[in-house]
Amino acid sequence: VEQKMYNIVGNSSDFILEGFFFPPEARVPLFLLTLFGYIIIVFLNVMLFLVIILHKNLHGPMYVLLCNLIMCDLIGSSALMPRLMSDFFVDVKIISFQACIIQAFCIHMYHFGAQLILGAMALDRYVAICNPLRYATIMTPRTLVKLCSIAWGTTFALVIVLLLITIRLPKCKSLIVQAYCFCGALFPLACGDYSVNNIYGLFVTYLTFAIQTCASHLTVYIIFETALLFSVMALRFPNVNPNLTKTFGTVMITVPPCLNPLIYGINTKEIRNTVLKYFNKKILSC
Repeated sequence: VEQKMYNIVGNSSDFILEGFFFPPEARVPLFLLTLFGYIIIVFLNVMLFLVIILHKNLHGPMYVLLCNLIMCDLIGSSALMPRLMSDFFVDVKIISFQACIIQAFCIHMYHFGAQLILGAMALDRYVAICNPLRYATIMTPRTLVKLCSIAWGTTFALVIVLLLITIRLPKCKSLIVQAYCFCGALFPLACGDYSVNNIYGLFVTYLTFAIQTCASHLTVYIIFETALLFSVMALRFPNVNPNLTKTFGTVMITVPPCLNPLIYGINTKEIRNTVLKYFNKKILSC
C-alpha cells in the first residue's frame, strides 16, 4: 500500500498524508463530531476575545496575554481541523508542497507560541503573587508589549529556522505518516542526513518548555506538553505505533484550544461576572 501511494505522487512536489483510516459508515459521524468541536473552539475563543476587547475593565496584562493565547489557539486549530474534516472522505490524502509548508508553519507557530505565551502568563502571575505592591509598576503597558513581542518574535524566528533546515533536504519519499504536516514528519522523507533537524527540534522543544505557577496553567500545560513530548520523542523511535503518534499530535492541537477559554475565561471571576451581566441585560430586555 505504501509503495502504491508513492507511485501516485511520482516525482511531483506533492505529499500524501497517511492520516486516519475509518470505515465509510463512520466518516459522516466523525466529520460532524469534528465540525462540532471546531465550532465550539472558534465560538468559545472568539466570544472570550470579544468580551476582553469590548470591556475596558478587562484590559489588564493577564487578559491581554490571554488574547494572544486565543489567537495562537485559533491558528493551530484552524490549520488542522478543516483539513482533517476534508480528509475523512478521501482514501488518498494528497497535499501540495506549498499547502504542506503553510500548514507546518501554522502548526509550529501554535506549538512554540502557546508555550511562550503561557510562560509570559506564568511570569505575570508570579509578579502578581510575589510582588503585589509593585505589580502595576512592573507590568506596565510597555513591559507587556515587550513580552508579547518577544513571545511572537521568538516563535517566528524558531519556526522559520526549523522550516528552512527542513525544506533544504532532498526529498526521496512522499508518504507522511501523520495526520498533518509538520517538520518532524517531513525530514524523515529526506534522502540525506537529517541529524541537524533532530538536534534542533529537540533543542527548541526543551527551550520553549515554560514553568507554570498556577493550577489552571498546570492543567493546560500537562495536556499540551505530554502530547507534544510524546509526539516529538516518538518520531525518533520508528517502532512506536504511528496511530498513537497521530492521536497525540491531534490531541495537542484540539484539546487545549477548547479548554483555554473555559479555564481562563469562565474560571476567572472578572470575565465570568462580565459575561453574566451581559446575558442578564439581554434576558431583562426581552
